Amino acid sequence: MNSPHLAIRVCLLSLVAMAVVIPCVAIPIVRGNDPQTLSMFMRKKLDASSLILEGITTENATLVNDGADVLLDMSRAEVWNVLTDEDYREFNREFRSSVRKLKEAAAKDNFDNATLQWIDSVKACVECHKHVRSQRPVLKQ
Repeated sequence: MNSPHLAIRVCLLSLVAMAVVIPCVAIPIVRGNDPQTLSMFMRKKLDASSLILEGITTENATLVNDGADVLLDMSRAEVWNVLTDEDYREFNREFRSSVRKLKEAAAKDNFDNATLQWIDSVKACVECHKHVRSQRPVLKQ
């Protein structure tokens, strides 16, 4: 891979990482979750995302796989499921599907495809966080 291609990928992925970090910090605490528990959970999501970003930019499939496994495991945790509506469940399905495709691409050392799958995963995160924030008034009733 040539250096300009890698530089563009690193720039793109840095922007995507910021899109993950900002919504994660702003997500409201819902369903009576302990603020400290939710904060630690969100930090773990960010740590896993950092592994994926590092793995993609360094073309290290093990890092991508490790980060993706953490995110898939976390997506099944009770604290992850802050809403029960169909839109929220669809965001979760899209996210898990993108992360699985990310793992498959990395396993094949296809880091261009892994990059696209990671962008899809982050897009699902951002859209889901936006949906959760839009439900904040409903949750407070």
